[in-house]
Amino acid sequence: MAGASDEFDEDDEALRWIGDEEQGRAAPVLGTPATSAADVVDDAPEEAPGGRGRRTATVAFLVPYLALTIGWIFAAQQLSSGSASLFTEILWQFGEFLAMLAAPLWFAATLTLTRDSRPRVRVGWLALGFLVLLPWPVILRFLAALQFAGSLT
Repeated sequence: MAGASDEFDEDDEALRWIGDEEQGRAAPVLGTPATSAADVVDDAPEEAPGGRGRRTATVAFLVPYLALTIGWIFAAQQLSSGSASLFTEILWQFGEFLAMLAAPLWFAATLTLTRDSRPRVRVGWLALGFLVLLPWPVILRFLAALQFAGSLT
């Protein structure tokens, strides 16, 4: 038993600094002091001005960008490179893959890069992306089909 108390005294000694008793300080407290509800500061950031408009613009452009992605998937199925070269065919298919990913990537990049800007800026970039990324092969084929159907009557 005497050995156990000696170990305890050594451990107790390890938790104290030399001179604590001289300065009137006790050993360090391992717990945190209790805080009242009044002391707790709400760290939740306030919503930025125009946050609601930015959220509305994001939701409003979500469906058209999904339609762009689906349009490019259909365009990739309709087109072919017409090349006999393997290298050209690989590059063609990689370009089709990038065309399918362009709309979601533009949407995500716009959301990321316009996080702190005004809603008008976000809407502008989303509208520009929508116009640039239109699946022209599908649209032109659709317009040609309408023209052909109109000439039949």
